[in-house]
Amino acid sequence: MKDLLKSYIPVEALSYCQELFQHYPFHFQVTRPRRTKFGDFRVFPDGQVRITVNADLNPYAFLITFIHEVAHLVVHRTYRRRPQPHGKAWQTAFQKLMQPLLTEQVFPAAVLYPLQAYMLRPAATTSGSPALVQALRQYDSQLQSDPVSNQVSLKDLSEGQSFVFRKKIYVRGALRRTRVVCKEVDSGVSYAILAHAWVDRCE
Repeated sequence: MKDLLKSYIPVEALSYCQELFQHYPFHFQVTRPRRTKFGDFRVFPDGQVRITVNADLNPYAFLITFIHEVAHLVVHRTYRRRPQPHGKAWQTAFQKLMQPLLTEQVFPAAVLYPLQAYMLRPAATTSGSPALVQALRQYDSQLQSDPVSNQVSLKDLSEGQSFVFRKKIYVRGALRRTRVVCKEVDSGVSYAILAHAWVDRCE
C-alpha cells in the first residue's frame, strides 16, 4: 500500500494512511479518471471491500478522496444497519480520520484553511465548497503546465455554449446545485457534470 500511495499523496501522510490500511484492511486501486466521481467505496457479496481513487487528482485532492472513502469503510464496519451514505455517521468518521492530517506539514496553507472550513460539515463531494475547489485547483499540474490553455470552469460558461470535455463536445445546460446538465452533441444524451470541472471552450 505504502509503495502505491507514495506516488499520489503528500509524503507526510504516507505513514498515517498505511496505519489506516492495516487497521481497516481493504483492496485498493488507482483508476483511470471518471466523469462522475473522484473515488468509490464498494462491498462485494463475499464481504470483500474495494476502495478506488482517480489517478488524475493532485496529491491533496487524492488524499482527501482517499480518507473520504476510508470513512465509508469505517461506517460499514461500525453499524449493522446501513446509515445514509453521507449522513451524520459518515461525517463524524470523516472528521475523525482527517483530524490528524489538518496541519501545514501535510497541506499548504492555501488548501488547509478552506479544508478546515469544509470539514466542519463535510459534504458528499468537495465540489460543495467552491473555496476548497479553487484552492485545490492551484495544484493541478495539468493546468500549471499549460498557462495559455483555452480551459475554463464549466460554471463560467453561458447556457447553450459548446465545450469539449473528455474529448467529447457538449452544450451547457442548467445548473443543478453542484452539477450542470449538459447534452453530448453526438449522442444527444444529457449528463450531469461537476460545475467546477475544467472544460475546453469551443471557438
